[in-house]
Amino acid sequence: MSDLRKDPTRGHWVLVRPAGEAPPASGDCPFCPGSESRTPPEIVAYRKDGSAPDGPGWSVRVVPEIDPYFSVEREVGRVGVGLYDKVPPRGATELIIEGPEHDLTPARMDEARWEQVLWMYRDRLRDLKKDPAIRDILITRRYKKPGSRITHPYSRVVAVPVIFDDVRRQLIQCREYYEYKRRCVFCDIIRQEVADEERVIRLTPHFVALVPYAARSPYEAWILPRQHACAFEQALTPDAAADLAALLRGHFRTLASLPGDPSFEMVLYTAPNQAAKLLPGEWSSIAEDFHWHLEITPSPDRLSQIGGIHVNDLPPEEAARRLREAWA
Repeated sequence: MSDLRKDPTRGHWVLVRPAGEAPPASGDCPFCPGSESRTPPEIVAYRKDGSAPDGPGWSVRVVPEIDPYFSVEREVGRVGVGLYDKVPPRGATELIIEGPEHDLTPARMDEARWEQVLWMYRDRLRDLKKDPAIRDILITRRYKKPGSRITHPYSRVVAVPVIFDDVRRQLIQCREYYEYKRRCVFCDIIRQEVADEERVIRLTPHFVALVPYAARSPYEAWILPRQHACAFEQALTPDAAADLAALLRGHFRTLASLPGDPSFEMVLYTAPNQAAKLLPGEWSSIAEDFHWHLEITPSPDRLSQIGGIHVNDLPPEEAARRLREAWA
C-alpha cells in the first residue's frame, strides 16, 4: 500500500509507493487514434458530433494514468503514527492527450488547438475540485523529457489530498506580502516589470510574459494575467483563452528557435480547492493575495544548485532581450 508521509523536520510530503508494473513495450503509440482501447476508459473528450467514447473522432482526450500516483478509489483520512503524519494517496492522476497528431510539438500547435487544451485544463480543475478530499491540483506540460515513455503530446493533471510543497511556499509568501502591504505581490510585480520593460518578453491585452527578476535558470519565464484572479478555472474567458493561446504558441516557437530546441516544463499554478479547508479561515485572503499564473522552465533537468540555492549563469535581463529578439 502506498501513502503520503510528512517529514516533520522540513515540512515536506513524500509519496512512498511500491514500484508499479511498467506497461508492456510496444512500437505503436496507445494515444494515437485507433488505439483508444489500449488506454483506460476516457474520462472526458472533446469530440466531433456523433463520435462514440473510446473511439476515434476526438480532438482532446483525457484518460487516467495507467499506473497512477493518486486515485479516487483510495480511502480518505489522515492518521498519526506517533509523531508522524500519514495520508492515503486519494486524488487523481490524469493525462490530457492534446491532439490526435503524434508528432505535434508545442511550437507547432496552432492557436485553436492551444485554446482547446486550455479549456480542458479549466474543465478538469472544475470537476476535480468537486471532490472535498482533494486539496490541491497541478497541471504540468513537459516537452522532450529525458527517458519519458510517452512520446505523444500530453499534459498531466495531478490532484492530491495535501497542498504541494512548492505551492504551500508560494501561498505563504503571497499571504505574508498581502498582510504587510495589503496588495497582491504578483500584481505589484506586473506593475513594476511593465514599467521597467527590461525583463518583459511580450505584453498582450490580457497577459504579460516575462523573465522573473530572480530566474532560477536561463530563459525561465512566467506568464501572468494582468487582471487579478486567484483561480485559473474561474478566470478563463473566451477572450483571455484566445489571447493566452496565441501567447503560448509564440513563446514556444521562440524557445524552439534557441540552440538545441531545449526541453521545458510548464506548470499551471492556481488556487487550491477552497472547499477543502482543514482549519477555519485557512483561505481567508486567498482571493486577494494569490494570483494564478504559468511558469515555464527550459531544461528543468539541468537546474544548478549549491546547498539549495539555484545558480543561473545568464542574467534575466539578457535572457529577456534574447527572447524578445528571437520572437521578433
